[in-house]
Amino acid sequence: MKKIHKYITLVFILIGFLNSCTDTVDVDVPNGSARLVVEASINWEKGTSGQTQIIKLSESTAFFDNNPEVPVIGASVIVIKNDDGMQFVFEDQNNGDYLTTDFVPEIDESYTLEILYNGETYIATETLMSVTEINGIEQTIEGDGDEEEIQIKVFFDDPANTENYYLGEFNSSVNPLLTLSALSDQFTDGNENFIEFDNEELSPEATVDISIYGISEAYYNYIDILIEQSGENDGPFQTTPVQLSGNCFNQNNPDEEVLGYFRLGEVVRATYTIQ
Repeated sequence: MKKIHKYITLVFILIGFLNSCTDTVDVDVPNGSARLVVEASINWEKGTSGQTQIIKLSESTAFFDNNPEVPVIGASVIVIKNDDGMQFVFEDQNNGDYLTTDFVPEIDESYTLEILYNGETYIATETLMSVTEINGIEQTIEGDGDEEEIQIKVFFDDPANTENYYLGEFNSSVNPLLTLSALSDQFTDGNENFIEFDNEELSPEATVDISIYGISEAYYNYIDILIEQSGENDGPFQTTPVQLSGNCFNQNNPDEEVLGYFRLGEVVRATYTIQ
């Protein structure tokens, strides 16, 4: 009994020692002022008029804030077609969305986004890029044994003698997260190109919603860095994260950090069922 008693006493002494060494550390995360977040993707789906478009505005919140975003209400939002000055007014929907139903998309034309908010003027300029039709979708198996996973490739023709850039979006029924893939035709100009998607959770009867966009070189550089920085850790030699800046800026204060991007692009879509 004395030996058992000694063991119990030792356990309680050890617990007390560990508790006395435990201290609460309050991490002070610096919170800057709220930043304007611009989600302005003008997507012209082939076969449609492209007249209905939505631009979403919000403000960033503190790191530990339970609200992921604060919608911006009361802003003035217009897009200007630069060659002829035609203006498209995006009406405030009182939830952070700004809607137009009369947009006129034109390939290779330059457009300027203008946002008036809190006495400030925010500007971004981009060109509407084209994309070709999808030629076909191919399914293969990659890896061996337990490492096998289903991969799909989406094929399309790349126009010759022009620099082209593409964004692929993949939304599968087995994973709620959107997968992005950026592609340049630097080494495949004028040939049939493909964008690929794989996921170890894919299985027969799963569906994948596919969108292929034509994008500008500037947006390609932006989204390529974003994809790389949001990917999984690939070991000790991954690229050091860098400050990612979009193309929107405060005309009165260029040093103000504005989050997000204004882009325009033609898009083709398809849905594929895994075999």
